[in-house]
Amino acid sequence: MKKNLLAVLLLLLSPLTSHLSPLAAQTQSGVVRTVARPDAPSQRLQGVVVRVEGEYNPVMTDEQGAFQVLMPGQKNGTPYTLAGINKGGYELREPELVGRQLPFSSSVPLEIIMVSRRQLQRDKQRIEQAARENIERHYEEQLNALNEQLTQAKLSNQEYEKQLNQLEQEYDRFEPLIEQMAERYARTDYNGMSAADSLIQQAIEQGDLQLAQERILAKGDPAEREKKMKRIRRLAEAQRDELAEDYYHLHSIYLSRFLQDSALYYILKRAELDTTNAQWQLDAGIFYDKLSMRYDEALVLFRRALRYAEANEGKHSLRAAKAHNNIAYTLQQLKRYDEALQEQCIALNLYTEIYGSTNPMTAMNITNMGAIYYYKKQLDSAQVYFDKAEQIYNSLSDQQEEANIPLVHADLLMNQAAIDVAQKNLESAYARLQKALTIIPQKGEEQDYIKLLSSLGTVAKKRGMYDEARSYWQQAYDLSLTFYGPEHPITLELQKNLQ
Repeated sequence: MKKNLLAVLLLLLSPLTSHLSPLAAQTQSGVVRTVARPDAPSQRLQGVVVRVEGEYNPVMTDEQGAFQVLMPGQKNGTPYTLAGINKGGYELREPELVGRQLPFSSSVPLEIIMVSRRQLQRDKQRIEQAARENIERHYEEQLNALNEQLTQAKLSNQEYEKQLNQLEQEYDRFEPLIEQMAERYARTDYNGMSAADSLIQQAIEQGDLQLAQERILAKGDPAEREKKMKRIRRLAEAQRDELAEDYYHLHSIYLSRFLQDSALYYILKRAELDTTNAQWQLDAGIFYDKLSMRYDEALVLFRRALRYAEANEGKHSLRAAKAHNNIAYTLQQLKRYDEALQEQCIALNLYTEIYGSTNPMTAMNITNMGAIYYYKKQLDSAQVYFDKAEQIYNSLSDQQEEANIPLVHADLLMNQAAIDVAQKNLESAYARLQKALTIIPQKGEEQDYIKLLSSLGTVAKKRGMYDEARSYWQQAYDLSLTFYGPEHPITLELQKNLQ
């Protein structure tokens, strides 16, 4: 498995830091309206109280049903949750909207749909009555047919009783379903519905099932429509996959030319082709944080990857484990260490479950746990995790090539060196980094190689080895200039070090 798919946590020993600009105050706007019904068009609702979870003040809709919630520090795409939506005599068309995570958007208003309780009750009673009349009619027809068969001696008394009992059981089973069906139809919003679908819906609500069926069949045989839909879907999926592959090829081409903006553009285009493809979201998110250092945007993609990995592959799948690991990494970069620790703990448990307790991939996640504790300035806890990871790597040293251990082992060496620096054990730190330098190749692992050279420069400077420090920093700067570009924060910080 390639290391870059896992977004391994690396401690930067050099004075390199990512300067994230403070987030500007943002506003989530929205509008509240009623459902559109055949006899009652949709209307904007004034006086609806909207509350967002967290320390945000509740707001009330104006005469146009509009509202605005000031949500400082939010970024587009980050999730938020509604805590309550209230207006006397009304309820939400979808009650589960409260408590559901929604993506924040400073440009796209949130539409909230409510229904009058009086109208809802009236429509439910009307639809239930029409449905019950149909069921009663069907019951009577079936009962009359049974009685006629009994009269004509086509059924024995025993068979008659058996079929009559089955008929009554069917009737009893339908009873609770009628209310559920009526509830669903009574909450239907006719806004945006096609004319044909609107007529079908109205026919069902009115109990004219024959007319509804005729209108459905007028669209074409459902079985043939399904076959056609599947053919179109297969063609669309094939075209999407082909386009996704081309986007990834273009991403790779521009990345090889060190044109990061173009590379980012195409990896994001691929991700947006199918937002339910967890791996595509992971790939784009890794590019965001590893190369562009745009951690907020990466976090959105990683959370999206987790959501669909869990939905499609299960909460204990490897892709879900990767998503948790990457979320932890991004939160750590954003200095949200407690949240990062929670996510990394989940990732570690999953990797242990999938790979076992002595696998190098598990050791990598143990290293990541230690890295978060390091940033929390809990060095003793960090050292415990680093030592545990080291024990795993040492036990596998005779099969390193087969297990593809060296690169993740080098990450551990850099993390252990960070502990050494914090404890002023500079000789040990320098020795660990020199060992890591023999492991990490310059080609193919440029990001880690730049960090390692930068760290060596920092430790050499602390040891008073100024010429050697400048040499390491110069190598890191030259490589960063080519790989990241002249305006990247890492390149600028290295330039500052040299000056």
